[in-house]
Amino acid sequence: MGKITILGSAAAEGVPAIFCNCRVCTEAWKNGGKDMRLRTAYKLNDRVRIDFGPDSMAQEYKFQLHSENLRHLFITHSHEDHFRVEELIYRRPGFSVVAEDNILNVYGNVGVMDAIYTAYAKRRCDFAFYRINPVEIKAFMPIELPEEDMTFHPMKANHMPSEQPNFYIIRHGEKYLMIANDTGYFCEEDWAYIAALNIRFDVVITDCTGGILDNRDGHMSGKWVIASKTRLEEMGCVDENTQYFINHFSHNGRLTHAELEAHYNPHGIQVGYDGLEIEY
Repeated sequence: MGKITILGSAAAEGVPAIFCNCRVCTEAWKNGGKDMRLRTAYKLNDRVRIDFGPDSMAQEYKFQLHSENLRHLFITHSHEDHFRVEELIYRRPGFSVVAEDNILNVYGNVGVMDAIYTAYAKRRCDFAFYRINPVEIKAFMPIELPEEDMTFHPMKANHMPSEQPNFYIIRHGEKYLMIANDTGYFCEEDWAYIAALNIRFDVVITDCTGGILDNRDGHMSGKWVIASKTRLEEMGCVDENTQYFINHFSHNGRLTHAELEAHYNPHGIQVGYDGLEIEY
């Protein structure tokens, strides 16, 4: 039995968004609870996470994460709401007590690697001193974590043309998961790779940044969320036993949590929120 914890469910501005007085943000302040959203990140277990944005410290306290146990950090792309590289500086002696053999592997595309090397070049590029190990990844080249009984398949996200962002398909034991925020409708290479894997997903989490809006590229929402689920069903990758979620919401999507549920639940799609634990 595994478990995904949604540590954050918002897009870059958070919800309620800083400085904002729109209806969704006003309702979030009023309602609290599931309408209050930190920036998106995920925990698979104490040692494996996806993304590490500007709310990482708040998530550390809120969910008692104990990041001293973290060993594998997968980054989707270098946008600052998903990767706050400066936070990793605090793994150095003098800021934290981290054993020399406690190495954090940080996986990401070339843009993520550039962000790491740029940040550390201002100090010293002695990654052992900071107890990190940067690992460049490429789409469709799996990463094995044998000690976790996991395989990560980096996919091509339809997002941020200046670099090749990733989303992830994950094998955990005999279970298969997809965590796919910050992507529009998948590219045909993704669909072909998924078909070749010939799997059924136990859990799917897709992007719905635009809420009720019909966004196809960059981010996905509206009819394209439903179209993605339908295509996965037609491929035999999703069935009635698949737990299907949306996540990564912007206040610009025009819907509160309850309104998102009213719109998407009839399609068999559940709505993510901060602190949601998905067991599989």
